[in-house]
Amino acid sequence: MSKTEKEPTYKLFDKEYTQDELNAFSNEQKVMIQHRDDLLNKIGRAEFNLVQMRFGLKAFEDGLKESFNE
Repeated sequence: MSKTEKEPTYKLFDKEYTQDELNAFSNEQKVMIQHRDDLLNKIGRAEFNLVQMRFGLKAFEDGLKESFNE
């Protein structure tokens, strides 16, 4: 790694950890971090899907209302 490149870090509870520091974590801690990351990803996808579903619901409701006005 060149002097201008910064070593990648992992942020956890407002603290940044280097890969060497992460390697020193216990296996149990590493598994909990993996679960945490997976859950954060799932929450992000669920929020994205919820926005998509609400938009779709609104579009169908608008279409239904419009059909009553015809």
